[in-house]
Amino acid sequence: MLIDTHCHLNSQELRLKARTLISRAWEAGVKRMVIVGCDYEDSCEAAGMSEDFSQFGLYASIGIHPHESSRYDNIPSEFHRIIKSERVVAVGEIGLDYHYDHSPHEDQIRMFELQLKFARENHMPVILHIRDAMNDAMKILRNYKDLNLLFHCYSGGLEYLDEILEDNNICAFGGAVTWAGKNSDSLREVVRRIPLHNIVLETDSPYMSPAPYRGKVNEPSYVRFVYEAVSHEKNITMEELEKRVEDNAERFFRFDENR
Repeated sequence: MLIDTHCHLNSQELRLKARTLISRAWEAGVKRMVIVGCDYEDSCEAAGMSEDFSQFGLYASIGIHPHESSRYDNIPSEFHRIIKSERVVAVGEIGLDYHYDHSPHEDQIRMFELQLKFARENHMPVILHIRDAMNDAMKILRNYKDLNLLFHCYSGGLEYLDEILEDNNICAFGGAVTWAGKNSDSLREVVRRIPLHNIVLETDSPYMSPAPYRGKVNEPSYVRFVYEAVSHEKNITMEELEKRVEDNAERFFRFDENR
C-alpha cells in the first residue's frame, strides 16, 4: 500500500478533477490520502471530500496555514465541530513561514500557538509547515512535547534532526528528494540518516512534482516516485518501505480508530 500523507485535492488546481485523480491514485496503489486544510474554507472542503470519497481511503486535516494567519483572530468556531469527525485525523497544516511573509511574524506565532493548544485540547496530532523559521518554531514546540508532530516537507536539515527525533516525531518527504541540485542532495542525506521509524511520504500536490513531472501539476498517484527515490537512498526494497511507511502513518494518524 502507498500512502500520500499530504495533498491538496481541495485546491483550485485539482478540485474540479478530484474524482479522476482519486481513482487514478487508487489504481496506482495509493490506498490512503490525507487532504490538508490551509484556511477555514478549504478545511471544511477537505473534511467534506474525505466523507464523500471515504471508500478510496481519504482522510482530512484542518488548520490555518501561516500565510493566512492575519485573517483570523481565533480558531474558527466550526473547527470545534469538524474536529470530531471520524475522517479528520490531524490539525494542520500550521506553523511559521518566514520565506514569503504573507502574514506578519507576530500573527503567525499567535495563530500557531492557538492551534497547538487546540490540537492538545482535542488530543490530535499536528501537521507542521515550517519554512525559514526553524529557530522560532522549535522554541515554541518545546512547550508542546506532549503533541505528536509531523514535519511536512521537512527542510530543517541535519541541524534540527536530533531534537526532532528525541521526541519520536515524524518527518515527511516529497518530490524534492527526486530533484537534482545541492539542496536536494542535502535532503537525501537527511533521508539516509533518519530512522525508518520516523518517515512518511507525501506529494503536496498540486505542488512539488517529482522529477519526471517537475514543473507540471502534481497529483497523489505520483507519490510512487517519492517511494522509489527513498527506497534507493535507504537501500531497501519498495515492499519494506511501503510497510514501514504504512505502520508510521497508521501510528500517527490512527486512520482506523473510531474517535
